[in-house]
Amino acid sequence: MATKKEIKEFKKLIEAAYKLDKKLTSCILTLKLETETHVPDLMTRIRILPGVAVVAQKDKVARFFDGDAQLKISVKFLPETDDIISSITSLGNSIKKQPGVIAVIVHEYNKRKITLKGKRIVL
Repeated sequence: MATKKEIKEFKKLIEAAYKLDKKLTSCILTLKLETETHVPDLMTRIRILPGVAVVAQKDKVARFFDGDAQLKISVKFLPETDDIISSITSLGNSIKKQPGVIAVIVHEYNKRKITLKGKRIVL
């Protein structure tokens, strides 16, 4: 019969098989959009990107007189690497490739404000 210690170790092994290797990471982004961008479709396109778990709007879409718009979103994703900058760059570039997205500005990473060499990160 197994001891309590062996049972605990066995439970940890079983649990490890079902857990993710890395934790989900959250970030706050502002997307600069073209005039005709349909926000619900864009949100759906972002949701189906590899590694993305959750996407939510933080504010209403801000539309300007010149026709452009800004959308502030929250994204929870599974980073490819432990390197923060490469994770943000990878996510930002995949979002920027979506139709209607002009630029991606990163505000927060895991609830902390983030900059690169004292300047905000713009992709």
